[in-house]
Amino acid sequence: MALNAGTRLGPYEIVAAIGAGGMGEVYKARDMRLKRDVALKVLPEFFATDPDRLARFQREAEVLASLSHPNIAAIHGLEESDGIRALVMELVEGETLADRIARGPIPLDEALPIAKQIAEALEAAHEQGIIHRDLKPANIKLRPDGAVKVLDFGLAKALEPSPVGSTAVSLSPTITSPAMMTGVGVLLGTAAYMAPEQAKGRAADKRADCWAFGCVLYEMLTGKRPFDGEDVTETLAAILMREPDWSALPPATPLAIRTLLKGCLEKNRRDRFADISTPRFLLSERASALVERVEVPVPGPPDPAVIQPQIDAAVSTARLQLAKRSRRRAALVGLITLVAGGGIAGAAVWFATRPAPPRVSRLTISAPRSALPSSNASDLDLAITPDGSRVVYIGDNGAQLFVRALDAAGPASVFKGAPRGLFISPNGQWIGFVDGVTGLKKVAITGGPSVTVATFDSAPRGATWTADDSIIFATLSAGTGLLRVPATGGTPVVLTRPDRAHGEQDHLWPEMLPGDRAVLFTITALAGGLDAAQVAVLDLQTGTRKILIRGGSHAHYVTSGHLVYTTAGTLRAVAFDLARLEVRGTAVPVVADVVTWTTGGADAAIARNGTLAYLSGSGTGAGARVQRTMFWVDRQGHETPLPTSPQAFIYPRLSPDQQRVAVASQESDIDIWLWDLARTTLTRFTFDPGIDTYPLWTPDGRRIIFSSERAGARNIFSQPADGTGSVERLTESPNIQNASAVSPDGSRLIFSETMPQTNEDIMQVELTGKHRVTPLVQSPFSERNGIVSPDGRWLAYEATDSGRVEIYVRPYPDVNSGHWQVSTGGGVRPLWSRNGQELFYISLSGALMRVGVERGQSWAATTPTLLLKGGYYTNPGAFLGRSYDVSADGQRFLMLKEGSASDQDSTQSSITIVQNWGEELKRLVPAK
Repeated sequence: MALNAGTRLGPYEIVAAIGAGGMGEVYKARDMRLKRDVALKVLPEFFATDPDRLARFQREAEVLASLSHPNIAAIHGLEESDGIRALVMELVEGETLADRIARGPIPLDEALPIAKQIAEALEAAHEQGIIHRDLKPANIKLRPDGAVKVLDFGLAKALEPSPVGSTAVSLSPTITSPAMMTGVGVLLGTAAYMAPEQAKGRAADKRADCWAFGCVLYEMLTGKRPFDGEDVTETLAAILMREPDWSALPPATPLAIRTLLKGCLEKNRRDRFADISTPRFLLSERASALVERVEVPVPGPPDPAVIQPQIDAAVSTARLQLAKRSRRRAALVGLITLVAGGGIAGAAVWFATRPAPPRVSRLTISAPRSALPSSNASDLDLAITPDGSRVVYIGDNGAQLFVRALDAAGPASVFKGAPRGLFISPNGQWIGFVDGVTGLKKVAITGGPSVTVATFDSAPRGATWTADDSIIFATLSAGTGLLRVPATGGTPVVLTRPDRAHGEQDHLWPEMLPGDRAVLFTITALAGGLDAAQVAVLDLQTGTRKILIRGGSHAHYVTSGHLVYTTAGTLRAVAFDLARLEVRGTAVPVVADVVTWTTGGADAAIARNGTLAYLSGSGTGAGARVQRTMFWVDRQGHETPLPTSPQAFIYPRLSPDQQRVAVASQESDIDIWLWDLARTTLTRFTFDPGIDTYPLWTPDGRRIIFSSERAGARNIFSQPADGTGSVERLTESPNIQNASAVSPDGSRLIFSETMPQTNEDIMQVELTGKHRVTPLVQSPFSERNGIVSPDGRWLAYEATDSGRVEIYVRPYPDVNSGHWQVSTGGGVRPLWSRNGQELFYISLSGALMRVGVERGQSWAATTPTLLLKGGYYTNPGAFLGRSYDVSADGQRFLMLKEGSASDQDSTQSSITIVQNWGEELKRLVPAK
C-alpha cells in the first residue's frame, strides 16, 4: 500500500516516497524521537498471511542488524504499526550505481575504488555468514563524499519463504515475489546478475555474490551487462550458455582486473572464486603489481616459451608474498597456479590474446574562419571531455564557445559572450566557464541557456569539477586561494589562503585527482616569478597540503601514472604515486610548443582516457608567449600596423610628445621596451631579471614609472626615460602593487594594491619628498586601474560594487564626496581623452566603448556607445592593466592584435590532439 507524506508509522513520519522494488516500497521518513532521517522499507503485504515467513524474517533481520561496516547501509530496526511492517534503515544520499552507469562506462580510475568498497562490504558480510543474493547496481549507492554503500544485504534470504517442497526458493526474491511478477523491467534487471546456479533454481552461497560482483564490475567498465536479453528467458539463457564480450573491456584494463573478472564469472561454481577476499585482494595495488610483472612482447600473439618463465617468476614471487598473509589468501595461490598452468582463471588465455597497446596518434583540429581557436593568454581557452571524444574551445576572437567532436566535420557554437576559463563536468555533460570577468556559469555541452553558478570579485585562474558536483576554483584575489561552490549554485567557501609570511602570493590552477580525495594546485611566490612557483596537493579530507614540484605550475594527472606540469614554456612529466600523493624520479620534457602565459598556466587539457589536447601558438615556438603587433586604429576602424616585429607586447603607453611608446613584453624576461615612432626602432629599457611591467610616463616625459619584482614583492619604481641615472624605489610593501596612472600635475602616482585577506584597493604615492602612501578608494569590493581626468577633477576606475565589474567615477582628490556608475553592461580599463571630454573603456566582450563627459561643477555623462568592435587584444576577462592608449588628438587608438600584421587573417592557434598519449608517457617517463 502507498503511504502519503505526513503519515505516521510508529515514531516515524513519512516525508516522501523514494522508490519501489520486489522487496517493498521505500520511503524517506523522519525519526521523531531521535530527530534524524531514515529510510523505511515497507514489506510486501503477503507477509501478513505467512506467519512462518514473518518469524523467519524476524530472525534474519536480527542477524542483518548486527552488521556494522562503513560500506554497508545499516538496519536500525523493524517497525510494525496498523498491520504495516517496515524495516528501518540508514538513509543514504546520492545516486545509485545504476544511475551512474546509465551515463556511460566508468573510467578505470573511478571504477576500481568503487569496486574495492563493494568487495569490502561483501567480505565483511560473508565473514558474518550473510550472503547478499541480490547484488546489482540498483542496490549500490554512491554518496557525494565518495563512499559506497551496499543496500539490502541479506534481504533476499530473509524475504524468501521457508524452503519446504521447492528448490526454487533460493532464486532472487525479485523473481519469486508475487508482488513483482508483473514488473518485467525490474525482473529482468535482477535476472541479469543471477549466478548460473540461481538460474537453475539451486541454492546460492558466497560464490553467487562473487558472480554478481563480477557482473557489476564488468558493467561499470563497459557500460553494458555481461549477460543480457530482451526478456528473462533470453537473459537466463545468456547466463547459462554464453561468455561475456571480453573485447568490450577498455584496452587499458590491467591484467589483475581481467583475471578478477574471469575468476568471478566462471559458470561452474567449483571453478569460480570461492571467496570475495580474492577479488578484493586483486583490486589492491599490491596484487596488481605482482600479476603485472608478467609482461608480454607486443604486437602479435606471444611465444609460450617466452611467456612461461615470466609466469613462473610471477608465481614464485606471489607465493613468497602470500605466505606471509592470512589463510584466506590461499585461494589466490591456487589462482596464480592455475594461471601458470593455463587453467580456468583465464590469465593464460589473456596472454595469448592480449591486445597491443593503443597506438599513439596525432591530429590537428581545423575550423572555419569564423570559429578559429583563440587564446587570451591568461586563462584556460581549451578543455576536453573525460572520454576524450570532444574538445571545447574559445574562438571568434574570444566571443564564442565551441564544441568540436573529434569525429565531426566542424565545431558547434554553444555560447556567445566573453567566455574563458573552461572546464568540464565529470560526466562530460556540462561546460563550466567564466563569462566576462566575474560570472561563473555552466552550459550543457549540447547547447542551450547558460546557468549562473556564482559571482566573484576577481579574475578566474583555473577551475575543476568534482565528482560530488561541486566546483573548486581560483581567482586573482590575493586574500583567498582555492574556493569551492556547489555546481548547482551557492556561496563560495574558502578552502585555502596564501601564506604571505612564507612568501606565497596566490593559489591557482586547481585540478582534481581521481577519487576526489585531493586536488592539485599551484602556489605562486611573492618574489622570483614562475621560477619560484610550486605544484602542491591539498588533501580535502584532512585539509593538509604538501609540495610536489618546485619550479613548476599548472599540473594535471594522467592515468598512466604521471603528473604533467608547465615550466619554462614546456610541458614536463614525472612519475606519480596516486595512493601516496608523491612524485617519483626525474621530470622529462614531453611537449615543447604549448601556448603558455605569465600566470603559470598553459592551454593544455588531458582527458581521463589519456588524450591530450593543446594549443600550439602560431609562430610562438617552444615556450614563447603569444606574439602581438601594435596597430593604429582610427574611429572608423581603419588599421595601420606599426613596423615592429611581433613580440608578446602588453600595456602600450604613448609618451606625452607622441614620439615614443613604452610597452611591456612578456617574453622569457618580462621587461619594458621603448618603440621610437620616428626612427622605427625598438630598444630594451629595463634589464633586471625580475618582472618589470605596467609602464607609465610622467607628464614631462622625463621619467618612466613601473611596477617591478626586482626587490621582492611587486612594488613601484621610477627611472629616467633616457636610460641614464639610477632606478629609484617609490614604495616598500609586502603586497602586490600595480601602477595605473600619474596625476596630471605629476605630483602623485595612482596604483592598486592587493591587501592581505582583502581585495584590491586604489592607493596613491607622492612622487616627491618621502613618497608618502595614502589610500584613495578602499571598500569590501575590489577596485583597480584608477586614472585621473586631465583637469585633475575626476577619478575613473573599475570595481565590483554591483557583483559585476563596472566603470565608476568619483571626485578627485575628495573621493568620498560622490560616486557614479558609468558603464551599464560591465566594463574594465578606463582611459580619458587628452581633452577630458570623453571617457573610454573596454566592454566585457572586448569592444571599445565611449562616454561623453560634460563640463561643469558636477558629474554628467552620456550613455555609453560602441566605438570599436572587438578583435583586439584587450584581455577583457582579467583584472590586469590597460592594453591600449589614445593619441593626443583623440582620433587614433594604439591597439594590440595577436599575430603579425601579415597573418591577422590566419589561424591564431591550432589545436593539436594526441590520442593514447599515456602510452607515450610510459615510454618517455617510465614509472619508478
